Amino acid sequence: MRLSTNSIYSMSMQSILRQQGKVAEVGQQLASGKKIVTPADDPRAASQSLVVSQASAVNDQFEASRTAARRNLSSEEAELDQVTKALQAVTPLLVKAGNGTYSDADRNSIATELEGIYAQMLGSANAQDGNGRYIFSGHDGDRQPFVESGGRVSYQGDEGLQNLRVDASRMMATNDTGTRVFASVTDSAQYVGTADAGNAGTGVFGSINVANSSSADFGNEFQVSFSESDGEIRYTVANASTGETVVADQPYVAGEPIELGDSMRVSIKGTPADGDGFTFAYDRDEDNNILNTIASVIDVLKKGTDTPAARAALENGLNSAHRKVSNSLDNVLTVRASLGSRLNELDTLDTVGDARSLNYDTTRSQLEDLDYMSAYSEYSLAQVALQFSQKTFTDIQKLSMFNL
Repeated sequence: MRLSTNSIYSMSMQSILRQQGKVAEVGQQLASGKKIVTPADDPRAASQSLVVSQASAVNDQFEASRTAARRNLSSEEAELDQVTKALQAVTPLLVKAGNGTYSDADRNSIATELEGIYAQMLGSANAQDGNGRYIFSGHDGDRQPFVESGGRVSYQGDEGLQNLRVDASRMMATNDTGTRVFASVTDSAQYVGTADAGNAGTGVFGSINVANSSSADFGNEFQVSFSESDGEIRYTVANASTGETVVADQPYVAGEPIELGDSMRVSIKGTPADGDGFTFAYDRDEDNNILNTIASVIDVLKKGTDTPAARAALENGLNSAHRKVSNSLDNVLTVRASLGSRLNELDTLDTVGDARSLNYDTTRSQLEDLDYMSAYSEYSLAQVALQFSQKTFTDIQKLSMFNL
């Protein structure tokens, strides 16, 4: 078989270029540490690696969301800790204020202490996070949630929850609204008694005893009104929730229990005046704002007790405040328990996410990372093959018919 000079040169050059390409390819792998330099090196592995990389990126995004959620919840927890301590400090002051041996000056001093606690709680209610957004304003973090007007505060935020997806199947609320924290009560809240603002007598309500919490009227609002006829004081009990009269025009005896439907009873001491009234409610919006409750107690303490009616108003105000503070403290502790549960869940999700990330890295390493021992062997073999091709070409070049 005869081979032309052009054919010899062409085949030799192709062999040399092929071996040079192989050396370059393995050299790139050694330089990068990856066995897939281009998708053409292993299309199947390259495709699988892309899927794993995308899943890893999503997992990293969940981790970033959990970090943001933990930051928000931790900021809220710090403020609720201060609110809890403030509410726990209020109860002893209410007990002191009810001491019969205290003078009006003593109660003014207690009112001053309560003003400090009120200012502290209002500051926590309007607290901002590290980004300058209000913690308890709902969706609208740029709006101050609680605004004072006429000695009382009102909530200006919304009821929106800032939800973050912290895992593939978990959306988590990273905030609680001001209404939820400062103006709500739990389902197990106690009944609150309130004396009408215009009461002129000395009637003072005592403890509210639950006789049957499974009764159909448990949870309804009851109103007790007093009237006087021919020197006799009589009372009527109405179920404000249903509009029906429960007890009609009964003689009043100080200290004797008054039945509030089938579920409760309350005792009232003193002498109510004609037109006086009391309300006993399980959960009313006007009773729930703890900031306004403390403001009302401060007002009562500053009014003095120079008349029997004023003394009765003080006792009724303190009795109401005791129940409201207790209900609010239970509510704040419930919110904090929810916060703790969410923070614990974030820790668990972080653990799962770290394990998932490690699994993704391991899988991607198996698909992409280079086996250096095998690569070095292949690189050496490719170099030998290249040298052999070059040597062969050189030797063939020297062949000639004249040498024979």
